[in-house]
Amino acid sequence: MVKFLLLALAFGLAHADDYAELQGKWETIAIAANNVDKIEKEGPMRLYVREIDCNDDCSEMGVTFYVNANNQCSKTKVIGYRQADGTYRTQFEGDNTFKPVHATPENIVFVSDNVDRAGKKTKLIYVVGKGQPLTSEQHEKLVEFAHEKNIPEENIHNVLATDTCPK
Repeated sequence: MVKFLLLALAFGLAHADDYAELQGKWETIAIAANNVDKIEKEGPMRLYVREIDCNDDCSEMGVTFYVNANNQCSKTKVIGYRQADGTYRTQFEGDNTFKPVHATPENIVFVSDNVDRAGKKTKLIYVVGKGQPLTSEQHEKLVEFAHEKNIPEENIHNVLATDTCPK
């Protein structure tokens, strides 16, 4: 818990209950996963986020993103439906739950769980932002947060520079 609070301080993060703050244009900055093959270049969960929107009470959260496979960017939009525990649930490459855990006007940190069609479970962390890479302090705090989620440091990918899909 202490490391999570340090992450919040590093990102200058507020709790992600203000859903209006989540909406708008975003770009994926970093992705981490315990099953790194899912987020390698052209991996099925290497999502290049472009936009997040919500209905009035944010019981439905839309996420528009690209996946780059075979050097072809495919645009996708999923709708996550808020569950009783506050997570959102949707279908993409299997069953997914996700939740924004902290947000500022510059960054949002999401945690996500994916269970693919073969039953393989993957824990993920997505950091989206306004097009700026993480500072070294933010990266260090992301490393600590990833460790709390049992994701090794080498499984953190800074993906901003590899994003060649349309903005």
